[in-house]
Amino acid sequence: MQSNRRSFMKTAALAALGASAAPGANAAVAAQSSGRPFVTGVKGKKLVGCYVNTTEILDEPKYMDALQKVLGVNAVIVSPPAIKMPDWLKEMNPLKGKGWMGTSPVDDDSQLVKAIDEAHRRGLDVWLYYTGHHYGQLYRPVCAETFDGVPFYELPTIPYALCQILITACFNKPAVAEWDVAAYTYGARAYDVDTIYATHFRYANPAFFTNLFGCACEDCRKLAAEMGYDFPAMERAARNLMRNLKRLDAAKVKLAAKIGYTFTDFLQLLSEDRAIIDWLYFRSDTVGMRMRRIHDSIHEATADRVQFISDTHNPTLALYIGHNYADLMNGSSDGLMPLTWLDYQHMSPVAALANLLVTWAPGLDEESAITAVLKFFGWDELPIPRKRIADLHIGVDATKWSVFNTEFYETFNKEATLALQTHELEHLALLNTKGVPAFPTIKGYEWTEKICRELMDRCMALGHTGYIFQRTDNFIDKAKL
Repeated sequence: MQSNRRSFMKTAALAALGASAAPGANAAVAAQSSGRPFVTGVKGKKLVGCYVNTTEILDEPKYMDALQKVLGVNAVIVSPPAIKMPDWLKEMNPLKGKGWMGTSPVDDDSQLVKAIDEAHRRGLDVWLYYTGHHYGQLYRPVCAETFDGVPFYELPTIPYALCQILITACFNKPAVAEWDVAAYTYGARAYDVDTIYATHFRYANPAFFTNLFGCACEDCRKLAAEMGYDFPAMERAARNLMRNLKRLDAAKVKLAAKIGYTFTDFLQLLSEDRAIIDWLYFRSDTVGMRMRRIHDSIHEATADRVQFISDTHNPTLALYIGHNYADLMNGSSDGLMPLTWLDYQHMSPVAALANLLVTWAPGLDEESAITAVLKFFGWDELPIPRKRIADLHIGVDATKWSVFNTEFYETFNKEATLALQTHELEHLALLNTKGVPAFPTIKGYEWTEKICRELMDRCMALGHTGYIFQRTDNFIDKAKL
């Protein structure tokens, strides 16, 4: 029986979804009795993951051998993010022909199916890659917007904000929320995979400071009221915060740099009521709710055969991107997977926010501004450069910044990489009060092999489940295989 949108949306079990509409449906049934997943979510099993593509799995057997033998990889995150879709799912596309969000359609998925089968033959768990919500610039009707109704892609450029190119689609547009559940669940049901993996299911990094003041569209305002939030109060508090920040003088920032400046100090000095906290939690509550609905739909549709795992930011910055670790542990994700882009996600906000302070407070020196930001984030005791913003080696213009910036890591790897990442690994261990599987990422290209191995050991010493490799160049030279 050919599935349609009505039958799909009516029941997450997808009883009507036949083999003609689901490329891997027959294999999916077999998987329930095959002893899988091998490691994902299996208590007591160390998980070592790695991002790979279908070509590597099918055409580079020596590399796959090395991943397993040299690094102990037992789970793979398989890209590209594309699946074979029925017409009814294509018609749900919230970007209306301007692009695709999360995953895109292909006419021929035979390579993906073969790669999944080969990975399983090797004893590897398979996580199917989805790309989240950073597509708001493609279609104005779904783009997140500020309290003034300005879409995020029209906001003025913020120097050093490397993630400003990541424009969020609103999580609460009905067409977007419906697509998310349908597209993610369809992939889980259609393919013989062990996990649906989502990246970029979040707002942008707080270096993109103005993206903190959204989304404030009519759909978000309506949802806030339904959830019991006072949206006018949150808007007033956010506007007051921005106004008060711009009124800071150099003397106050220098004092903050000298004595330390906590989050509670921040709230008392700059926020005139507690609604600013409500605003941060409203943003995270809605993102967590959307993730939880995808998670629950996938589990119901596959009789718990497939898990749902989203990556996130490290604990210090997670709430600012709309991720509350409490939500992640309470059904929004089957694992905790903090990313470790120390330039994009850690030092970019330090540089960008320090630069904003210097701009807003005439006469403020860069060292005081950087120190104040580091103290606010709890990173002041770490060996992070702070004399000049330029010392952080963060590009002023995000559009000209390389994803793999060797200059940044040549400096940061001397002391700061190990110290900062250890700090966040310890915070992850502290926050993981429910023993949810946790596997931070290891940067196998940007970091040195020595730093990677030390952090791999620290992951395990702190009780984390394992780790995920993002590139393996410093461990495995493909040219020599």
